[in-house]
Amino acid sequence: MDRNAATKPALVKRTLACENIRFFVFLDELTSYDRSSISDYLVVAPKEVTANLVTGVAILPVCDGKIGLIRAYRHAIRSDSWEIPRGFIERGESEVSSALRELEEETGLACEASEIKSLGYVTPDAGVLAARLHIYVALRCIRTKPYVPFEFGHQEFRIFSRDEMESLIARSEIQDPCTLIAYTKYIRL
Repeated sequence: MDRNAATKPALVKRTLACENIRFFVFLDELTSYDRSSISDYLVVAPKEVTANLVTGVAILPVCDGKIGLIRAYRHAIRSDSWEIPRGFIERGESEVSSALRELEEETGLACEASEIKSLGYVTPDAGVLAARLHIYVALRCIRTKPYVPFEFGHQEFRIFSRDEMESLIARSEIQDPCTLIAYTKYIRL
């Protein structure tokens, strides 16, 4: 028996607070490590989940050595955000297929499946979100159709040089953790 497992908080009660087409929102009651008290947690759990809690993909598009980003309005933070394309994995879809689909839908770019490389996983907010995103880099992207904003809030797609990316990061114009992690991992390849 794992000695640490006995000391981990335990789920006492889970209540479904609400749901939409993509997410469940649960109110969980957990015991403390020593089982002496109960704490309340809010858990947002995507409905479609693959192995290892992977619920979506994020793709860093690379075109001639430059990085593609979408400027999107994000209601939760009430401002625009420069981000890499990302989205949910559809039922029965592989992670790589999902990455290729999201890349084309959100940017008008495409690449060969062999040019999609894994950059690992990220948990966007492990304190609330029961999900992992598989991050990819899409190398040698080419434009296959014009950019058309695909989702509500999407406003613009632009290609940035490495110097421009560094400047956006320094000015906190890129705050999205998937984008920051994907870019950091990519430049360290």
